[in-house]
This record gives sequence, C-alpha cells and structure tokens, in this order.
Amino acid sequence: MAHRPLAWVLSSLQTIAFEYIGSLVQTNAFKGFTDLLFIILEKVGSKFPVISSLYLDLYRDIVSKELALLQLKKNERVLVVGGGSLPATPMLITMATKASIDIIDKDPEAVAAGQRFIHTYHLDDKLKVINTNALQYPMASYEVIIILYGVKQPDKVLEYIASQVSEKTHIILRVITDDKGTIGDKTIDIDKQFIIKGRARSTTLGSFESLMLVKKS
Repeated sequence: MAHRPLAWVLSSLQTIAFEYIGSLVQTNAFKGFTDLLFIILEKVGSKFPVISSLYLDLYRDIVSKELALLQLKKNERVLVVGGGSLPATPMLITMATKASIDIIDKDPEAVAAGQRFIHTYHLDDKLKVINTNALQYPMASYEVIIILYGVKQPDKVLEYIASQVSEKTHIILRVITDDKGTIGDKTIDIDKQFIIKGRARSTTLGSFESLMLVKKS
C-alpha cells in the first residue's frame, strides 16, 4: 500500500518526461536530459523494486515491437550493447523468449549493479554481463546485436560492428528521430554501411525509435 503513491508519482513523471516532452522535442537536443534521467532511474531503480518494476514497464512496448521485427530464432546468439545498471531490455527479451543473452557495458559499477538486479529475477543462467569496451569486443559470432540508447559514440560502434559482422546479422539501433524519421544525431550515417529493414516506435519513450539494420553486401 505504501508503494502506491510512489508508483503514481513515478508513473506521472514518466508520462511527462517521455511521452509528452519527448513527443515535442524530436531532436538530439533532448539527449542530455534523457541521458541524465535514464542514468538516475537505472541507478535508483536497481536498488528499489517499486522503481525497477516501473522501469521495466517503460520498455515492454518497444521490446515487444523489436521482437516482432527480429523474429528471434531458437539458439540465435544475442548481444546487447550498453546494459547499464538496470538491464531492462535483455531481461524482457529473455522473459519473453527464453533467449540467452550477453550484455556488455564499460562501466564496472553498472555491470556490478546489473548482475545483482539480474540475480533478483533469477535470470543468471540466461543473462551474462561483461565489463568491456564495445569497440574491443569480438562480435562476429552474434546473429542479433542490440545497441541501446545512451551508448557513447554510437557512430563508432556502428562502424566497428560493420567491420565484424556479416550481412545475415540483424542489428537494432535505438535513436531519437523526428516525425519524418530523420535521426537527430548527425554523426550517425546509416546509409554508409547499412540498410534499414524495419522501424518501431513506442509512445512510452517519446521520440525514440528502433531501427532494424542489416549490413550492405
């Protein structure tokens, strides 16, 4: 009962910050605010179940739409880049599909917090968190790679992935786009090495969009 007021407050903040403000601000100018908000939610949420539960709910819609794009096959190797302190996306994918997923993050504190949170949901046998730099981690063996919003230098991460994977690898990239689908981060050049095979957007995340990419042959 005591958690209900807090849950209402957090849910209201989520609606204001992501659904309302995010729908209005459709450029990368919103990035500094959202980065900070996500970091706070992750770090606090990893310690308090009522917040972490709401944080998971925030991602359910977009994850279900991404899974519809990916059509994950049994035993496909999945990598999530930038898991953070509260690895909601890989957790929700595993809950929905039973997939085993490797998660990488270069922040050792976030990795430790992520491992603890995964343990509370008894998903240790499915989710492996690795403390490493995405620009140094071998990716050639993965059939699916998901680059979460908040990953630093996404342009360089994409270039590195292109040098590692084949045309059969499916890549999900989360970005901010405007109402015409134009990516707010001008450093990212999708057309240089990739083809967009599908798109998904969730109103719970404002102007965030997930792009499904494959490498050009």
